Amino acid sequence: MQPLFRALSGVLAVGLFAGASAPGAEANAGPSGRSTTTQGAIDWKPCPQNAAVECGTLRLPVDWARPSGEGFDLAVARRKATDPDRRVGVLLVNPGGPGDSGVDFAVRRAKSHFSAEIQAKFDIIGFDPRGVGGSQPVKCSQKLLDQRPSAYPRNQAEFDRLADFNRTLRKDCRRHSGPVFDHTDTLSVVRDMDAIRRSLGEKKINYFGHSYGTLIGQQYAEQYGDRIRTMALTANVDHSLGAREFLVSSAATTEDSFHQFVEWCDRTSSCALHGRDVTAVWDGLLARADRAEIRDPENRTSFSPQTRSHSSPSKRSTDRMGKSWPHI
Repeated sequence: MQPLFRALSGVLAVGLFAGASAPGAEANAGPSGRSTTTQGAIDWKPCPQNAAVECGTLRLPVDWARPSGEGFDLAVARRKATDPDRRVGVLLVNPGGPGDSGVDFAVRRAKSHFSAEIQAKFDIIGFDPRGVGGSQPVKCSQKLLDQRPSAYPRNQAEFDRLADFNRTLRKDCRRHSGPVFDHTDTLSVVRDMDAIRRSLGEKKINYFGHSYGTLIGQQYAEQYGDRIRTMALTANVDHSLGAREFLVSSAATTEDSFHQFVEWCDRTSSCALHGRDVTAVWDGLLARADRAEIRDPENRTSFSPQTRSHSSPSKRSTDRMGKSWPHI
């Protein structure tokens, strides 16, 4: 992922992010027909993890339809532009997930992901979406989570067991998380993001979203299109697809990518599996995982139907087995 981020940020520095966006006070005007609220300021302090980055919280309503109701603290981090004289504006970032921490991204990852040019011109703003990390995270019983069945049922009985577990888990998480559990939708996150913009005193924002973060960007553009200066989205998710269509299209794309890899390996002598039946190797690896015959040498855990993910080979090898992959 890092090379993609760096290549993208280089393009943005030259093109999309050229220009200036002056911050300034603005009335809290919501989308047409919606009530407005007074936006407080963020109390910035050095982040405990990195004093060169500022951290703070912004008090926001749990339910935007009831702005004077119960509130929660949204965790925010700011990595200031390194060249104030060339500062263009703010760059809000969501690294995806859903569930990845924008605060962690700003504190630990932004410096290696964005070019020096981007860092010179923009305050990089990361935030933990409501229900994530430092923003009143959704909580569930660990005891119940330890009982979860396989996420990949093979018959109706296993499917029914998984559905029953999911219903039980939903009730458990709601009980442990409080009111925010029912208000972690993307549209609420989008309104939180615009609250950040107002709190920072910016008329317009620049936005970078990856994976799930692209859905946030898309909905922000629909709701607040006149408040965007530039927006860059990678690993784009089509928000017009339902859950079934999304999964089917993702599976078809993954299968196509796998077959392209097989063809590449067949004609490329440097491929570790060159000269072998790659599809058979892959099927055999999955069969061994089903029998719990594959162990991670770093933590001695077995890979089984409960732990392995039916994703692309590259995804599994990187996320599950890391540097041990070549030895399997």
